[in-house]
Amino acid sequence: MRKVYCIGETVYDILFQGGKAIESRPGGPVLNAAVSLGRLGEKVYVVGDQADDAIGNIIADFLVDNRVSTKYLTLYSGAKSRMLLAFLNEHNEPSYSFYKIRVDGKLKIVFPEVKKEDIVLFGSFTSIKKEVREDLVKCLQTARDNGALIIYDPNFRPVHIKIRDQIIDYVHENIALSHIVKGSNEDFQNLFEASSAINTNDIVTKFGCKNLIYTANKYGVNLFTNDFHKIFDVPRIDPVSTVGAGDNFSAGLIYAIIREGIFASDLETLDHNVWRKIIRVAIDFAINVCLSYDNYVCDDFVMDYVMNDRMKEC
Repeated sequence: MRKVYCIGETVYDILFQGGKAIESRPGGPVLNAAVSLGRLGEKVYVVGDQADDAIGNIIADFLVDNRVSTKYLTLYSGAKSRMLLAFLNEHNEPSYSFYKIRVDGKLKIVFPEVKKEDIVLFGSFTSIKKEVREDLVKCLQTARDNGALIIYDPNFRPVHIKIRDQIIDYVHENIALSHIVKGSNEDFQNLFEASSAINTNDIVTKFGCKNLIYTANKYGVNLFTNDFHKIFDVPRIDPVSTVGAGDNFSAGLIYAIIREGIFASDLETLDHNVWRKIIRVAIDFAINVCLSYDNYVCDDFVMDYVMNDRMKEC
């Protein structure tokens, strides 16, 4: 069974609407994607670090309950957990405030040995953190050399713009190490001041990645490969919350890649119709998450995909 390694930070999310806290749950981009994949029966690991406090224990228990391995999740004794406050506007779109982990001593993440058949999803602050950079790059380079498929989702938020010049070389290196770069128009605007999907693809291609997936909310999904550029429409919905939508797009992307039996070596010659199916599955995952306050696909959705083989409809 193929393994999926989701490298990044875990967070505890608190959602606000109209000035009041309305929901709370474990979150963070890689956790959201990992939990959806775990619910769908994939062999998935979260690779990262978190505090060994009350909130950290809630997160760790939640991962295990959703069949996500915590084998590579480092716990810091005496630390304070990361928190994310998400403030929903009238369109249920979030703006964020982040509270970093507080640790006495050195940060340390134990990275796995990734095999040919495995998939790596990485991004967010962990992908640009100086303290773990050397070990992260070594892991990704070994994974790439072994033939694993690597997906980079930068999740670069407005709060990070102030450090953009300090970490931009890390971002360029992350792109070069990846087979697929996937991100939102906001991510690429924050990172590169890129004004369009085409402009973003020029940058991504320049730094060595041939496959870009550029999501733009209700304006659709742009797919760039070495051979073609295709725009996919997104169904109009009334979202309850868009927190976790992009993360579950990544989960759907990985789920479809596994179900279609696609490896890194297949990407250069992947048929347009196969890509269409992959993107449609990813959109399906993202839409499901938008229809509730949860950051992960629901049980009915899992039943549709696992028991009813909904992928055949995509």
